[in-house]
Amino acid sequence: MPWRGKILLAFFFFGIMSLSYLLGAAVIVCDLPSSDFLRKAFAGAKAKGKGKTAARSLDPQFSDKKNPGKIDHPEKTFDGFTLVMFASVSVPGTQAFLFDMNGAEVHKWSVPFREVWPNPDHLSGPVLDSRACFFAGHLYGNGDLLVVFHGLGESTIGLGMAKLGKDSKVIWRYDAPMHHDVDVAEDGTIFGVKQETLDKPPKELGLELFAPSCLVDSLVMLTPEGKELKKPIPILEAIRNSAYAPLLSSRRARARSFHKGDVLHTNSVKVLGRQLAGKFPMFKAGQILLSLRELDAVAVLDPETARVVWAATGPWSAQHDCQFLDSGHLLLFDNLGSNQGSRVLEFDPKTQAFPWSYGGGENQTPFFTRERGMSQRLDNGNTLIVNSEGGQLLEITRDKELVWTCSFDDFITSARRFRPGQLHFLEGGKRARP
Repeated sequence: MPWRGKILLAFFFFGIMSLSYLLGAAVIVCDLPSSDFLRKAFAGAKAKGKGKTAARSLDPQFSDKKNPGKIDHPEKTFDGFTLVMFASVSVPGTQAFLFDMNGAEVHKWSVPFREVWPNPDHLSGPVLDSRACFFAGHLYGNGDLLVVFHGLGESTIGLGMAKLGKDSKVIWRYDAPMHHDVDVAEDGTIFGVKQETLDKPPKELGLELFAPSCLVDSLVMLTPEGKELKKPIPILEAIRNSAYAPLLSSRRARARSFHKGDVLHTNSVKVLGRQLAGKFPMFKAGQILLSLRELDAVAVLDPETARVVWAATGPWSAQHDCQFLDSGHLLLFDNLGSNQGSRVLEFDPKTQAFPWSYGGGENQTPFFTRERGMSQRLDNGNTLIVNSEGGQLLEITRDKELVWTCSFDDFITSARRFRPGQLHFLEGGKRARP
């Protein structure tokens, strides 16, 4: 074909594509027939795109990923075993590892996605084992492990939740697109977050300004056997029916919803136990602390009334992993709130002060992750920081001294430190620091 003909053909196809896009947009905006089909297609594409975020990795040699001990001051660390999960598109990601302080593997859980869900009817289609990972978990003292499955690549972000034995055998599974986090109350009740796609936000919720189709979250409550205790609570409605409804009509919330199609992106769920409830007189035992990334807000939801009873925004942005501390404060990982990098903030919900923070300041080790990120206050007052995109674990003292690091060649989806006495399933009296 002559070059002029090739140019004309290219313009022809470009014109067809542009016209198809404009017609599709008109169908959705005017709510014409087939608009529901297009909304579902666009929402599904957005959801699938979210699964690509953790796929920047990294080193295909999974067994050689750890590089511990660059910094290690044993006299100042809180010694224990660290549960770590990873996301990688080059190696199986549905694995969890328990490391000692020297980086030696103490235990491993591993199960292919298709072994848990041979026919995942709760999802829009099949999921390849290579496109799934463990994203979060809860480790019991006997070695059982609750795991939240996430997608990679072209899979949706939330894939499900299952309970594994210490031998990685599946004890039960919960067939729903669970995502991001899981927590267990003192009575064994399991709390998690489920996502679903709305063709368009219900007008009765006053959410017409959100994207025409979007992802929304619900709080799920399960028995220790994985059965639903009650109907999941839609978090959008819990906010809309509360005194904190204006959060949903903020300019920032609308902009992010239109851009991402993800209204809340609830990335953390923590239950307030009876032992800590006395430290938080403004809350009650059994209420749930949520991190709502797309609103840049943290909130407390009461499962009994299905309403948000408290919420706050602050200098943080796109935050993760908000949790109760025994000081009566909250700890959260602030991804994008500082121009010097990510940081960890300790927040007093009564005074709205910040008694402690770390990251990006003078004489502090900088770290940055746009996505994920975690922090944990340890029993001796130290703080464990998870730099997900950087593949780093950092242990910081109250005086902001870096006393321990561990580096990996993969995106870290989750990491938690456990006292040796918490994990009685470990055989032979294994020591955290041999």
